[in-house]
Amino acid sequence: MKVRRIKIGIKDWAENKRELREVFRRLGAGKKPPEDTLYFLDLATFRRCLTPKRLELLWLIGEKRPRSVRELAAIVKREPKNVNEDLRYLVSVGLVEFRRGGGRGNAKTPVVPYDRVDLSLELRGQAA
Repeated sequence: MKVRRIKIGIKDWAENKRELREVFRRLGAGKKPPEDTLYFLDLATFRRCLTPKRLELLWLIGEKRPRSVRELAAIVKREPKNVNEDLRYLVSVGLVEFRRGGGRGNAKTPVVPYDRVDLSLELRGQAA
């Protein structure tokens, strides 16, 4: 079984644009992009978006495989509404997906579609 990975890091806009052009070039040539990626413009944005609570949710979804948002909320001892808000954000950036039918009453099951998350921080310029 192939391990599905996503690379998360920090890149300035110019570098991000160059990489995006390369992805479009590969897609136009009928090739698959080299890897799934999620980049933030700076460390402050990264920290605002991937808070410790959201990172904990990612880890626990992969580890505990909760069948519903309520079950996940019970594991982290948080209100389901707040957990659901964090999950909606994680869905919007592609780190979580919802699938139907895992919990009671056809509840939405949160799933992390990756087996591994690689964090990449360059120690130069703004990224440091």
